[in-house]
Amino acid sequence: MGAGVTTALSEAEPYVPPMPPLAERVGWLRLLRAFRRNTLDAFPRACLDEPAVSLRLPGGGCVVLLSGPEAVRQVLIGGAETFARLPAARRVLGAIAGRGLVLAEGERWRRQRRVLAPAFTPRNLPLMAPHIARAAEAACARLDAALGQPFDLHAEMQRLSLDIAATSMFSLETGPFEARIRAMVSGYLRTLGRPTVADFLLPPGWPTPTAPRRALFRRRWLALVRTVVAARRAQGVQGAPRDLFDLLSEAHGEATDGLLADEVGTMIVAGHETTASTLFWAATLLARAPAVQDALAEEAEGLDLGEAGAAASLPALRLARAVVQEALRLYPPAYMIARRAVRATEVCGAPIPAGATVMIPTWVMHRNPRWWERPEAFLPERFLRAGQEPDRHVYLPFGAGPQSCIGAQLALAEATLVLARLARGYRLTLVGDRPVLPVATVTVQPDHSPAFRLSRR
Repeated sequence: MGAGVTTALSEAEPYVPPMPPLAERVGWLRLLRAFRRNTLDAFPRACLDEPAVSLRLPGGGCVVLLSGPEAVRQVLIGGAETFARLPAARRVLGAIAGRGLVLAEGERWRRQRRVLAPAFTPRNLPLMAPHIARAAEAACARLDAALGQPFDLHAEMQRLSLDIAATSMFSLETGPFEARIRAMVSGYLRTLGRPTVADFLLPPGWPTPTAPRRALFRRRWLALVRTVVAARRAQGVQGAPRDLFDLLSEAHGEATDGLLADEVGTMIVAGHETTASTLFWAATLLARAPAVQDALAEEAEGLDLGEAGAAASLPALRLARAVVQEALRLYPPAYMIARRAVRATEVCGAPIPAGATVMIPTWVMHRNPRWWERPEAFLPERFLRAGQEPDRHVYLPFGAGPQSCIGAQLALAEATLVLARLARGYRLTLVGDRPVLPVATVTVQPDHSPAFRLSRR
């Protein structure tokens, strides 16, 4: 990144995006209501100052909010035997993930992680980059048709990210499946994918009121994924692996199609949602920060971002990557990480009874002035300062420890390449002054889809 770009960033007044305030007090009733409507309402301001905040629930249960690097080390990195995934997570995500890695535990998780890990190593990024570049060019062709007009960029980023997920995984055009996949995923996240009070309060194994509808969705979802897998298998294998499906199939060996379908379905949803959310929020930030937009365009100028050159150009996109990292700080996909204590213990001096729910509010940790300079501001340059990288135990957009997101590096590369291509081709502005506020249930979504206006550079 050139000196001119650095100067432009340092001289511009940073943009401060609107955010919902942290709660002054949170009781159990507000906590449970927040999980249904907007989980961000459940985080008390006390989490900025206190490493542990405990809330009592009816019936003797409790929730402990842990906010700090020591809690991350104890719970996420060294606590695999003491802290397990919540039964609520299995209820909410099981319809999509099934037996996939995201819900696996213990030895089964270790075996599946070991099988899948080689497919997501950085050395496979050159295999994925052409798929990303091709999908980005197709999106730009659609954007060209909307120049100068109010445009729903949120919907376009969802379509683009699904194209990337489908082409990088299957080398398939999404045309025959796109509408069905998008409708099923978005519909589930809006309805059955929202946690309910019953998901948290009922003991494991007890059916919830939404269980029959989730089971029906699962049957329909698996049928669709298996149709996509069958279409890909019909293409056959030609030479070296050409996409994630080849790598996953090779990794699973003789595994049943049922497990492979669960892994594939999980990757489609996880890749689609993470990339779409990150690109939308990055675009929203850039629309209010024209100096950063101009710097991005300058960085990308002259680089080959097409299918042939995208992989080689990726290391040069330092600012684009920093913008993505800052968008992930302000709007982290894993805005909260929850676990259940399988036995009594102590974390950060706070007693944790057996059965207690432990929550690490990434959302709050990413905004704590103890660890971040001007945490409320959009400052991508904080990720460009050599030797001043954020502590990996307080920057958790993809979680931390052994169970962190296996596709984190691929998601970061996808968003970086697409953002650079968009910034080089277009100027982004938001239509109107209505603030875009985050709402968190399963992922962090906008409270409305704002209209953007694009003009060619």
